[in-house]
Amino acid sequence: MSSATNTADNKATEIRCEEKSRGGMCYEVILAEPSADKPTTTAVSPRPKSMTAEEIAQKLLQAEERRKSVEASRLASVGERMTRLEEASRKREESTAAFIAATQTALEDKLDTTSSNREAYLNGLRAKISDHLNNVDSVRKQLEIQTNELRQTIEDKLRSAEENRNENMGKMLEKLKDHEEYAQKVRLGHEEAIRQLEERIQAKLVVAEAKRETEIMKKLETLREHSNKISEAQELVSKKKEEVLKQREQDIAAKEERLRKISEEKEAKRQEITKTISVKLEQAQENRTKEEEELKKKTAEKLEQKLEIADKNRLELAEKAKKAKEESDRRAELVRANKERLMAAEKHETASSG
Repeated sequence: MSSATNTADNKATEIRCEEKSRGGMCYEVILAEPSADKPTTTAVSPRPKSMTAEEIAQKLLQAEERRKSVEASRLASVGERMTRLEEASRKREESTAAFIAATQTALEDKLDTTSSNREAYLNGLRAKISDHLNNVDSVRKQLEIQTNELRQTIEDKLRSAEENRNENMGKMLEKLKDHEEYAQKVRLGHEEAIRQLEERIQAKLVVAEAKRETEIMKKLETLREHSNKISEAQELVSKKKEEVLKQREQDIAAKEERLRKISEEKEAKRQEITKTISVKLEQAQENRTKEEEELKKKTAEKLEQKLEIADKNRLELAEKAKKAKEESDRRAELVRANKERLMAAEKHETASSG
């Protein structure tokens, strides 16, 4: 009877576990199932009409023993249940402590990893920015070196062009000087030829005068011999003399006119040659000036284009560096926000578990 009661009690007793919140558990102990059925009535054996005192005492003693046995079994069952509850509570506390320790360790590891990753990322970003700035500085230095080299090259070219121009001008001046000397020699030669021609003409005139005088003397002698023809001879001599003088004057005037024309033609040719050389020199000077101006203009345009390209590249590099810095700041802000959110979640979990 006692064992049947214990079995019924064990079947009726049930322990239910329900998890109410994270880190805490709630246990519900049900000693008996609720039942809507009416208790079954057990058939009572008919009592004998007459019982002795010994039988009554025996039955009371048996009932007392059954009661004590039921109470002992119930106390044992309750003790066992309490032991199991304590064991479950201890295991729950151990699992909770282990979970908290593991969570804290994982969170610390995660925070350490995040911090190390952030430091590594920031160091890498700083290294990239430093390399980028070094590259920008090197590019700027290279551009400055190229600009200085280009400026030096332009100055050397201008200096060489100036030297060549001076050399060409010197050569042209030497040629002009040689031409002037040659023209002077030609002019002196012409003057010498004119002088020699005048001397020859004068000599011829002297010879002609001498011949004329000789002829006159001969004719005078002839006139002396022929006294009767003196008047006619004088008239003839006078006419002849006038004709000779007139012819000589005409010849001298014609020769002087020819010499004057020759001299004018030579002077005109010399002036024309000098003018042509001057025009050529002016044209050469103008062409040289135009070439120098065009060279300076082209060089200045090329230098301006290179400087504009260098400024544009520098601005692009600065813009890229600025964007990279903004991106790194944004990522650092995100990492910081995530870290704060994780710390807040950890504090909330710690407060909830506490």
